[in-house]
Amino acid sequence: MRWVIVGVGVCVMLAGAVVLAAPWFDAARWQGSPEAVRAVRNAEAPTLVVVTPTVVAVRASPPTTEPVVTAVVATPRPPELSTPIALNAEVDVAPSPTPSKSDLVLGDTAFAFDEPPEPGAHAHLNVTVHNPTDSASGPISLALPTSWLAGYRLNTLDPSPIDGNQADGALTLRFDGPRPHSDASLLLTFVTTDEVIDAPRLTVFDAQGRTVGQAQPTTEAPEPRPGPIYSIDIPRLKLHSGVVPVEWEPPLFVVGQLRDSAYVTQGNSVLVGHLRGAAGYNVFDHLDQLEVGDAIIANSRGAAYDFVVTQKQQLPEDDTSPTDSTTSPRLTLMTCAGDWNPITRDYSDRLWVVAEPADVPSPHATAAASASTPSGAPVTRSTRSGHG
Repeated sequence: MRWVIVGVGVCVMLAGAVVLAAPWFDAARWQGSPEAVRAVRNAEAPTLVVVTPTVVAVRASPPTTEPVVTAVVATPRPPELSTPIALNAEVDVAPSPTPSKSDLVLGDTAFAFDEPPEPGAHAHLNVTVHNPTDSASGPISLALPTSWLAGYRLNTLDPSPIDGNQADGALTLRFDGPRPHSDASLLLTFVTTDEVIDAPRLTVFDAQGRTVGQAQPTTEAPEPRPGPIYSIDIPRLKLHSGVVPVEWEPPLFVVGQLRDSAYVTQGNSVLVGHLRGAAGYNVFDHLDQLEVGDAIIANSRGAAYDFVVTQKQQLPEDDTSPTDSTTSPRLTLMTCAGDWNPITRDYSDRLWVVAEPADVPSPHATAAASASTPSGAPVTRSTRSGHG
């Protein structure tokens, strides 16, 4: 009997260890996944500086080496959210350290879209390098992270580069440097191949490999059109999360937008997130704390869209009617609620929170408090770990 008890105890301990270790393994897999790359990039997407589009004169230059310049055909906006690209989001340009300082000076840098940002849009990068000395500088090099290039395709360069290579997480292009007491101006044009708006974290080196300067310019663009949601902010919950496209199942550590749901303000944009006991899974753990009138900000293509919670209800897990298309703009947020079923490893219900544009009076706002659940009962939540 004693050995049976010991055996049972060991089994319980092993089961507990598996439960505790599972989130760690999930986290390890997530960090290197395409969804993690996209989530970080979306969460850090800048706010656009809106400008009137201008015509940029570009002198097309022939390619030097194959990885430097490739032919580009602008593509129309895809009909659904694009698939993440598997590249390391943490790639940094790492020049060889040197004790000396470059005499050259990194001048103005600018990154601007020539049309509203979306897949297939054209953008250009301007970089100026100043030579304050009496001597010619020799060649200069411009390095762009390959992680950034995952969303852009290099189109033209002016002037033509001397050469270029792609290694150590960066595309490095070498150009003739500025003459004495003169500037060298570089113009690179790109076509977007994904839902991206961020400017590159660029580095310029001199002929000796010394760092001239580093910069990440602001992103300028004409007024963007509504697109997929990049990130959301919920002030009451102190939540800021990147958003990635999903079919239905929420991603592990961030918010997902259903691929077939509407672009922001163009109908019903449906966002889903997990409720689980393990740290990191529970991005929507406190969604039930939202109240009618609370703010939710959806960020898309560098623009912020303000919404206000107007409805909250708890429905059986198989009732997906809140995801139905609508002609009016709304955000619909969903997570798990109700009782945890250890057999099906799922919750019995789903919590749905609906928000509508803050600047549009909604007939739901006055009635939402009495319609918080189908029965009028308070929303119930389980603290047990599981899917949701």
